[in-house]
Amino acid sequence: MSTNSEPFSIDIVSDVACPWCYVGKKKLELALQTVGTKIDPQVRWRPFQLSPEIPEEGINYKEHLTQKFGSLDRLVGAWQRLTEIGKSVGIPFQFEAIPKATNTLILHALVAGLSTLEEQAKLVDLFFSANFTEGKDLTDKETIWKVAEPLYKDRAKFDAIFADPELKEHIRQEISYYHQNGISGVPYFIIGGKYAVSGAQDPSVFVEVIETVLKERESEKQSQ
Repeated sequence: MSTNSEPFSIDIVSDVACPWCYVGKKKLELALQTVGTKIDPQVRWRPFQLSPEIPEEGINYKEHLTQKFGSLDRLVGAWQRLTEIGKSVGIPFQFEAIPKATNTLILHALVAGLSTLEEQAKLVDLFFSANFTEGKDLTDKETIWKVAEPLYKDRAKFDAIFADPELKEHIRQEISYYHQNGISGVPYFIIGGKYAVSGAQDPSVFVEVIETVLKERESEKQSQ
């Protein structure tokens, strides 16, 4: 990154059990490649739960989504569409391999428990991949540990977060804040602390918004 790059905040309200959030992440990355060294992106992952009612032990993934979509045919159609979109951005979705729908509260707590934005982003990516392309059971503590171990390293710290009700409550409160501010679906991107982009938009949309923020900042500098 160039030393002249401008620090640039990008907040992503997301759920790691959301395939569109995974797609949105990849599309944002393509946009950042286009923008290049104009900015130094400070990406912050913010928690959201699409299905907070799921018990900690999880439930059958296909059955859960069939109920949500209203029929198996509708679900299969959605999976086929997402699989094709995933291929276009480098995600080999394996929906049939996913064993359980997951209550993602503890996963969000583990992301928040890491000390740097870079580590947090890496763990989000590991959870996305484990869930959607590797079919791992992210309701199982030992499975989660194997996914998170490259970043946590210290098992005691990992176990402490699992056992910390205050951190989980903090995540719930943050999710409630987003609900109260009108965010009902994810992914939801807050670009430069100013503009919102809802959904897994085309990379060109992200580029346009980033360029708009940069132009406005330059205009403000010139007027001072």
